[in-house]
Amino acid sequence: PNLVRIATSATATLCALVLVSGCAPSARQRPIQTSPVATSGDTLEGARRALDGKWTLVSLNVTAPDGRKAAIEAAGTLVSDAFGNLSVEYRMSPAGQKTLEGVGINTPNPVVTTSGRVVIDVDKKQITYVSEKADAKPFDAELAARRNNPFALERPRYYAVDADGLLTLTTRYDDGTAAAVSRWKKSS
Repeated sequence: PNLVRIATSATATLCALVLVSGCAPSARQRPIQTSPVATSGDTLEGARRALDGKWTLVSLNVTAPDGRKAAIEAAGTLVSDAFGNLSVEYRMSPAGQKTLEGVGINTPNPVVTTSGRVVIDVDKKQITYVSEKADAKPFDAELAARRNNPFALERPRYYAVDADGLLTLTTRYDDGTAAAVSRWKKSS
């Protein structure tokens, strides 16, 4: 019995030492070296930061499918946030509407609005609206092509921010030619 008690006591002490030594404080360990998270340049975060805010329309130019070009008299606002929401509103003057009709682009009213959640492709510098539904697939670009509508929600937008801070949004026809080119100045 004494031998069993000593063996049990020794085993318990040994187990306690192993457990305590595993929890014993040690010298400060150095953190793992990592690279900083990119937040500017050609990253999704950089693109979102560049587009974020409220913008005011500077100019709007359209090209009809047959190649006729026109500068459209319009006012507009663009609002983008860090969560992938984009709202673009063009308010055509009566003269602007008449110019659009003159190149064969008919709008049912003087205000054209596109808004919703977007996906940004940094490599292509492309913004595509996606459905509010859970599957969140981009809208059908072929539908926009059939409509020959440069403002169609289904049409991807291509973006560029120049050194002066002006944002250019471009929609394209299937052959790659510019359908609508809008330039925006950040207002906030």
